[in-house]
Amino acid sequence: MNSDLFSSTFLEVTYRPDLGLLMGRWLRSVTETELRLGYNALHRAALHHGCGHWLIDSRRRVCRCPNSAEWVTTQYLPQVQQALGEPLRVGVLVLPDYLASLPQAYSNCSATSPVQFARFVDEGAANVWLGVL
Repeated sequence: MNSDLFSSTFLEVTYRPDLGLLMGRWLRSVTETELRLGYNALHRAALHHGCGHWLIDSRRRVCRCPNSAEWVTTQYLPQVQQALGEPLRVGVLVLPDYLASLPQAYSNCSATSPVQFARFVDEGAANVWLGVL
């Protein structure tokens, strides 16, 4: 089910009720303003559908905004989790070179954290981690 209400020219947002999964696919590299608009759209879609399991495909976002990873993991995701009022589990698909370049601190959250976040190069592995397959 496509959530056109939340999609834009740079981010496709889809809710899969059969899997209980919110999917966000970046369609291109974005500006910092577009990045925040896109993540705000995901936030609104998550609240609309009551969905705390997300798969974000950022493989087409080859140009990265400075400090975007830190903002997403330390500010944005905790705020979304609080608004949802339930655990938030987010798998992000990235290109292998980008994953290899990341500091370990941005790889995963604590297993007991209400926000679980991990990056993957393989969509199947991400879906298994999300518990939707």
